[in-house]
Amino acid sequence: MSAITKYDALIIDPNLDTRMRLKTATTSVHQFGKVQLAGSLREGEGFMNGDQEWNVVFISFTIPRDEISAFIKDSKEKPQGQDAAYILVLKTNDQDSSTVAQNMMIGADGQLFEPYSVDYLLEITELAARIKKERSSAREKAALKFLIHDVIEQINLMAYLKSAGYDVGRGIKRFKNMCSVFHTLEGDSLENYFELAVDMFEESPFPKKIYQKSYSGASSRVKKRMEQKMLAKLEGEMAGEEDSKPVEEAKQPSA
Repeated sequence: MSAITKYDALIIDPNLDTRMRLKTATTSVHQFGKVQLAGSLREGEGFMNGDQEWNVVFISFTIPRDEISAFIKDSKEKPQGQDAAYILVLKTNDQDSSTVAQNMMIGADGQLFEPYSVDYLLEITELAARIKKERSSAREKAALKFLIHDVIEQINLMAYLKSAGYDVGRGIKRFKNMCSVFHTLEGDSLENYFELAVDMFEESPFPKKIYQKSYSGASSRVKKRMEQKMLAKLEGEMAGEEDSKPVEEAKQPSA
């Protein structure tokens, strides 16, 4: 039996009663692990600057939206909060479409309405898992894109050096080292690599730097050898035609 994934949560709410009520509700959902309480966004920022990585951050609707927006934006840029699901905790009567849209525009990933139920909280953990996977995948794609770009540049450089007659042994060694990470990819990571590699190589322009030595034609020695071969070939064909003439003439009836 596989172990249950635990999601650590941070609850930010100026009201002690409501944040304690939410913490108590999370204890009914086994998927929640460590749950920390903060009475303000400033206190929440302190947790975001610590060593703990958070999976879910609950933020009370009583905090001004502009402050929540700034906090979420700043937290998503930190390792402690980059993969967290930011959930606004609202009153039941705040479920109209206009309120939902406004909450999404300030960076919230989801909403939790009072009263808290086990089913709602379970959905929050599922949302957190999906968000973590999506953001991790997005960062991985960005990293792969940079690496593939460098690989293409290295190929272009080796092509230029090779065309100019230089040894590319060191370049090939560096190229292999750059590509070594691709051998470790599997699953979704491997699919991301194939998708990006195909697109980026297809869109890659022709190398700007390719050494092209001006060609003045074949040397006199090469020309002479080519002429001798052509002459020998022609002489052979002519000799064959001469040999066939008596046979053809013998077949013709006499007048």
